Amino acid sequence: MYISEFYASGFRCFDPTAPLQLKLSPGLNILVGPNDAGKSAIIDAARYVLWTRGDDYIRPDEHDFHVGGDGIRGCDFLVRCTFDNLSPDEEARFLEWCTNEKGNLRLHVCMRGARRVSPGGGNVISSQHRAGAEGEGLPLDGELREYLKATYLKPLRDAEREMRAGRRSRLSRILGAMPTMGSQSKPAAPGANATLHDTLAAADTAVRSNTVVGGVASSVNTDFLDKLSFVDDRLVATLDLGAGGSFDQILERFELYLNARAGTERVQRGLGYNNLLFMAAELLLLQSHPDQIPFLLIEEPEAHLHPQHQTLFMEVLAARAAKPDPEKGETHQQVQVLLTTHSPQLAAGAELETMTLIVGHRAFPLGMAHTRLEADDYEFLRRFLDATKANLFFARALIVVEGDGEHLLLPPIAEKLGLPLSGHGVSIVNVGHRGLFRYSRILQRKAGNAIAVPVALIPDRDIPPPEAKDLVGDRKTENELTPDEIAARLKTLRRDVGDPVDAFIADCWTLEFDLALRPELAESVHQAVQLAKTSSRKPERLAKILETASATYAGWKEAGLSATEIAVKIYKPVHNKEASKAAVAEQLAAILRKRSDTPEQMRDRLPPYLVRAIDYVTGGYIPGAPAPAPEPEAEVEEIGVAGMEDAAAAEV
Repeated sequence: MYISEFYASGFRCFDPTAPLQLKLSPGLNILVGPNDAGKSAIIDAARYVLWTRGDDYIRPDEHDFHVGGDGIRGCDFLVRCTFDNLSPDEEARFLEWCTNEKGNLRLHVCMRGARRVSPGGGNVISSQHRAGAEGEGLPLDGELREYLKATYLKPLRDAEREMRAGRRSRLSRILGAMPTMGSQSKPAAPGANATLHDTLAAADTAVRSNTVVGGVASSVNTDFLDKLSFVDDRLVATLDLGAGGSFDQILERFELYLNARAGTERVQRGLGYNNLLFMAAELLLLQSHPDQIPFLLIEEPEAHLHPQHQTLFMEVLAARAAKPDPEKGETHQQVQVLLTTHSPQLAAGAELETMTLIVGHRAFPLGMAHTRLEADDYEFLRRFLDATKANLFFARALIVVEGDGEHLLLPPIAEKLGLPLSGHGVSIVNVGHRGLFRYSRILQRKAGNAIAVPVALIPDRDIPPPEAKDLVGDRKTENELTPDEIAARLKTLRRDVGDPVDAFIADCWTLEFDLALRPELAESVHQAVQLAKTSSRKPERLAKILETASATYAGWKEAGLSATEIAVKIYKPVHNKEASKAAVAEQLAAILRKRSDTPEQMRDRLPPYLVRAIDYVTGGYIPGAPAPAPEPEAEVEEIGVAGMEDAAAAEV
């Protein structure tokens, strides 16, 4: 059987009016999302209701009760785990705790917490574990409790300490819980191989027989203990390995450590390697108990791990969580995993269908049944969703762009507007002309509540103005497109707009051209383009380029050229690949940061679509709020839209 659903009401951040309902698969389940969204609360809810094999002492306190919008702390909470797909043996063993729902036996395990204020002040907290969908069934006894215990790996674990010898060490508890260790705690039968008990007892005998050890023990007894003893209560000390104690004491002497790279001397290994060793030991314990449910809780497994090791760990974990294939000779027990992470590397290496986005204390599964992604979208994202794009799972707001220019320029532009993207938790995803809308559809739902993460798409219109005809050759310019073609292109660029996604389309051609089209920015853009054309970094050479660019721009204005004609001249080196968009963006970002524009002035000087996009992702998003009014039709016809030949390129 496996956990098919988590439910939490009144527990920590989960409001009773909007309880958590989290569906789980039998294999790998990954929780992603921004901080304080509720991921750790979900893990702790599972620990509270199921308990853990590490025998961690956990009990609810007053902080586990939800505080409502009115500031009043609740007095009760309910956490429930629902188990489905029970085997015939499990149905028979736990029949009295199961619920028959439409002919199917389901096991609901509930924890109810209650809080009351004592007359003398303070809180009295109580809890109970019962079966039933509302906790109305029988109390859970020891056998069922032991069967349901989860294995838990806490965040920022001290792996070296956990694997070190010592009283009640984690390693001793792991070894003591291994079924194969049971026979090693007793002497071997006559004629059988020596057990661990026999080996250590023999070592103890050999140690006591050692003349040096015996001499030390004799000195302690004759020189000190004899003189400190009463006549009828002699104190006698024995010096050995302590194998005569309990088997648990023997196990507490074990250590698990990584071998040295070379030689025989033991060396100190790094935090990351020790973390891998500890997680390997826990996974070994998990797979060694077929008589217990294989459920693994992990918080932030990326702690101390190099990105490549994060990928390797995810591959191992995914293999353990996959259903074994008998045809391939696989016999391992399938492990159900519930994992939280803040690592784009881990998120990028996982299948999108295994992930659930936690936002605003709500769960949003990213499987095909829930998002607006199509089957081929999942295949596309499996190939192209890398770590640089996976930060979309952890952002408070998101901007999706098509190229390096937007990626490099939007942060300084937002700073000039007084709306720094980092301060508002906004991530930028650069898709590089590959599937702009495929990424945004990850955050769009087929039904139910919208995800409260505003997503701004910033596509180019990609249609040159008539003044650029000599520059673009056979490519259609704005005056060569019909109004129907313009309307169709605009509809294509906005076809996936909807909660929480909106498109902010370039006002004319591309970002660089649209910036050059703004009279108050044109000179700065021209300077950036000219700087991007040179490889020199000599200060005097760069100063001369800036001076010449300013003089050239002034000459264009004196000659009576229109803003569009000047913008075409500025953009020509970029169009002809004499200057890369990334280099231009880098230079322009530095120039903009040095300018003295106030946020109000910059707001008037920037292309309006950029201002609207930044306002959208930094101004807070309310699900269900009316969408912005569309652009006036007259303005659309005046500005134009991208050439139809580029529509497919944006959706490779």
